[in-house]
Amino acid sequence: MDHGTGRARRRKTTQRLAAWLAAGTIAAGLGAAMASGTAVAYADTGSSGAASSSASDGSKTTGTKDGSASSPRKSVGRPAPRVKAAGGAQVADPAPAAGLSTAQTSPTSKPSLVLVTTTATTPKASAAPKPPTVQSVLTDIGRQINYIFFNKAPTADPSQQAQAGPKKQIDGAINGSSNNGFDPTYAVTEQPKYGTVTLDPTTGEYTYVARDELIGPGINDVFTVTVSNGAAAKLPGLLGQLQLALHSMAVALGVAKPDTIEKDIVVKVSGTGIYGTQAAQKQFWLEQTLDNDCVLIADAAIIAQLTGQTFTEAEIVAIGKSTPSVVDPTKPIYVGTKEETGVAGVYTADGVALLKKYGIDATYKSYVDDPEPGEAPNKATQVDGQRALSDVEAALAAGKAVAVVVDSALIVNAYGQNVPTPDPEPNHWVVVTGVDTATGKVYLNDGNLPAGSTAISMAGFMWSWQASDFGVIVASKAAAPAVAIAA
Repeated sequence: MDHGTGRARRRKTTQRLAAWLAAGTIAAGLGAAMASGTAVAYADTGSSGAASSSASDGSKTTGTKDGSASSPRKSVGRPAPRVKAAGGAQVADPAPAAGLSTAQTSPTSKPSLVLVTTTATTPKASAAPKPPTVQSVLTDIGRQINYIFFNKAPTADPSQQAQAGPKKQIDGAINGSSNNGFDPTYAVTEQPKYGTVTLDPTTGEYTYVARDELIGPGINDVFTVTVSNGAAAKLPGLLGQLQLALHSMAVALGVAKPDTIEKDIVVKVSGTGIYGTQAAQKQFWLEQTLDNDCVLIADAAIIAQLTGQTFTEAEIVAIGKSTPSVVDPTKPIYVGTKEETGVAGVYTADGVALLKKYGIDATYKSYVDDPEPGEAPNKATQVDGQRALSDVEAALAAGKAVAVVVDSALIVNAYGQNVPTPDPEPNHWVVVTGVDTATGKVYLNDGNLPAGSTAISMAGFMWSWQASDFGVIVASKAAAPAVAIAA
């Protein structure tokens, strides 16, 4: 064996031992500081408790009822009322009240000195400060050392009750375990999208209530709770900074586990499963006769739904030809049919911008995560589709207008026709007027279909919609600007 290598190993071992001895010394210092702090706390608690007890006893002395042995005032009876006879004649005054002498009741008697015996109250002695026991000090030090150097992550086993009451509130509990001797704490770190949740940070009990418009149809929602087993362990001041440094070092080395875990809590509010007013919106359907103006057709239906202003296909096409594009300002939104110009149609961004010209707030969103650097582009999954569908349901329940980007041929096939379908592509806007999860139907105002609010199977709709990574446009009438009040 090489002597140099052996000496190096011995040096490393010695350094490690020294580091852990230093850490142990510091931990012992922390424990000593904690012990002295505990003693002060015990002393303060005992003294203040005695003062409170003495004050209570004093209040008992001065608060006794009239006529008691310890009352400082003489008990005086109330004179009896004068009583009239049935015929109106007065009756003589009654005899003195029992327990009172003639001298006390007679108005002509002279005042006399009356001695009243009172019971003396001896104030209780203040309780002596209680020093911490050796066992309690060792327990506190042990818990701190365990937390700093060997902490175990908290765990949780959530439970949930069935919805109840007119608001269909859902109560539940996170049921966290600290696994390190300290009490766990709880915090909501991601709020639910479709309702509100109140969480007790100490017990982990929560109550969820959906938004008013979603109580009837129901909704699936989720929120995130963080469970911590370190908040109750943290020390104040410089001791806390030292504790944090040592604990962070132990976590970095893998000896101790992090203080927190996250739990996603899923809540399911059941209801009718019907979203939107498809029967009322079918009147705004507009037939598409050109080969590439579907965005304009959908815009016309949304504008009519939210403002009441209606257009023919020719009118909305004329508007598209006279409105500059936000994507390419050198051109209008719509330049002509694909057969005439070779242009596929209208950009989604231009379709959203046109709605804003009519006082409508509109946003576009797709449900696919951006790829990491160097990764190929991601494609949305059916899990993403369920998130998108929940947003569509919530928007319809709130009275908003919704359009989605789909593959036109797949929608036509889902309706029951047989059209050749190449690879799915996001090439068509349709307006969603209703969703019925109970029957598995989605209702569309689609210019390619023969009527408004046409029912399409949920499966066929989701397949067609996935081509655009579940692209959705949510629109609502813009709020009126606030009017300044003259002074």
